[in-house]
Amino acid sequence: MPKRYLQNFAPRWIIFCCDIILISACFSFSFFLVNNLSIDKADIYGFWPAVVFNIVIGTICFSTLSIYKGIIRYSELKDVIRIIKFAFLQFGCWSAVYLINPKMLVTATVTVPLLLINLFVVIFVLVSFRLLVKEIYFRAAQNKTSSKHRTLIFGAGIMGQITKRVIEQDNKMNTTLVGFIDDSYYKIGKKIGDLTIYNAVDPHLTKLIQDKGITQIYIAINQLSVERKIALADVCAPFKIKINVVPHANQWSGGLFQKNQVREMNIEELLQRDEIIIPNNLSGANYQDATILVTGAAGSIGSEICRQLTRHKLSRLIMLDQSESGLFDLEYELRQTGFTNMNVEVASAKDYQRLKKIFSTYNPTVVFHVAAYKHVPLMEEFPSEAVLTNIFGTKVVADLSVLFSVKTFVLVSTDKAVNPTNVMGATKRISEIYIQSLNDRFESNTNFITTRFGNVLGSAGSVVATFKKQIAEGGPITITHPDITRYFMTIPEAAKLVLEAGKIGKTGDILVFDMGKPVKVLDLANRMIQLAGYVPGKDIAIKYTQLRPGEKMYEELFKDSEQLAATDHPKILRAKKATNQNPEFYNLLTELQETAKTHNNEAIIKLLSTLLPEFAHAPNQLRKTEAAYNNETF
Repeated sequence: MPKRYLQNFAPRWIIFCCDIILISACFSFSFFLVNNLSIDKADIYGFWPAVVFNIVIGTICFSTLSIYKGIIRYSELKDVIRIIKFAFLQFGCWSAVYLINPKMLVTATVTVPLLLINLFVVIFVLVSFRLLVKEIYFRAAQNKTSSKHRTLIFGAGIMGQITKRVIEQDNKMNTTLVGFIDDSYYKIGKKIGDLTIYNAVDPHLTKLIQDKGITQIYIAINQLSVERKIALADVCAPFKIKINVVPHANQWSGGLFQKNQVREMNIEELLQRDEIIIPNNLSGANYQDATILVTGAAGSIGSEICRQLTRHKLSRLIMLDQSESGLFDLEYELRQTGFTNMNVEVASAKDYQRLKKIFSTYNPTVVFHVAAYKHVPLMEEFPSEAVLTNIFGTKVVADLSVLFSVKTFVLVSTDKAVNPTNVMGATKRISEIYIQSLNDRFESNTNFITTRFGNVLGSAGSVVATFKKQIAEGGPITITHPDITRYFMTIPEAAKLVLEAGKIGKTGDILVFDMGKPVKVLDLANRMIQLAGYVPGKDIAIKYTQLRPGEKMYEELFKDSEQLAATDHPKILRAKKATNQNPEFYNLLTELQETAKTHNNEAIIKLLSTLLPEFAHAPNQLRKTEAAYNNETF
């Protein structure tokens, strides 16, 4: 069958005409059957008015139930039900006419047995016609080209069966289904339609991939464990098999998912822990009718916070950032979703007068302070910028939150603030101390809460983006040390933590996800190479450099002196507010601000160490050459 016919749908009038011809043939066949296939010319002449009347009844019933509007090649159970309804409606109309006047011209040759036989014949013929057309299209699509993806579906449950139907109905996917794979012992060896269910456990899976020439796998299981995903990725990597993930069932529309919702499995799904789930509706009441200000809104985390906030019934969302391009793109994106209660503000968090005008204009009830410099090596080179933005930008927003009686202030901090060895971490720790102290200094109604993140996968400047670029260039992937570890989380997880912190946090709290065990960056690199279809160390080399200034071998989530407590969420931990032990803290803070304005980096480092005794800064180093930076990653 030519490709253009496979891609086009038959016009409705053709389907309508085919159905009219079929019901006329069914009616005629029923007439011959009732008469034992023995009729004379008189019976035939008397029967023609009934055939014409049957066409009229059929046309009315078709129009009522819209049977001819369906796409035949996509016929399913609901189409069969409509045909059954049509047959009974047609039978009912004929019965009514017959009962009113059995002797009229159109009913003279019609009997109740004929109508009953016609009822079942119509159902059989119309259903068979649709199944036949569907099968013809399916066979033609299967044979239209020799360049096909030979595919397995992981999961032989309801979700897997729906995936099978979606793939079979879309010939543009250029896919040949080979079978299902499943971990359930009771399903293995059985069939779904004409497809066998195979064992998904290695070495059975490896043999199946080799024997059947598999090129891709669809994961059609709502919650597949991280361990199982890693095992699947390990089996598929040597064969360069593409792993696709079918969207969660709650994202489907009309009981089916769309082809463009299917995505390739990404590195976030291979973290050594399951995703931390926080339903969006948990914090909904907390933000209903609230006016919310998000600083750093154009960044990776800030923009995701804004996206998640639009799912709540806000009074207004104010998105603030220095990046006008990022704000423009975010505003456009949110407006496309139908959300309009928002304003964008191009401003620096360091500008007190500008921020004061924004606070007085909107009077926000909740502030999420995300704006900060986060890149460790760059802030080692520009400590004055880190101090002015991370500490005194935070101070500006926090002080104005007190002045304008903001209900909740949430600071986005980092695990690098714990026992910091770099300027970025030190500035974030001082920010934490400052906002924890505000309730002690002022009669304030504002709840000041801090959230600490690990490394956020997919955020701007993240190791994942760097690794992807290096893989695309053919390698090598560069890692500072083979044993270096980090805590990792996804952007949606980070945003949900911030929103949940605003709900469950108490003033002075520091909230952190229980993120399980830290991940070796080397393991992350190996996984990303495998997902790209290469063999680590063979196709893509891994090169070790050295730890950069201020960089740790491992990160911590809490200080030893911080007292931990549980929260309402089992995966969120709380560090209770600690008393500031430095009586000169505020005087030194003022001196630090004046020094930062002079950009005297050596004096800034000394003041940071005085303010923060646990700050163990690496020796100051000269700026690296561009070539040296190109050889470093993490």
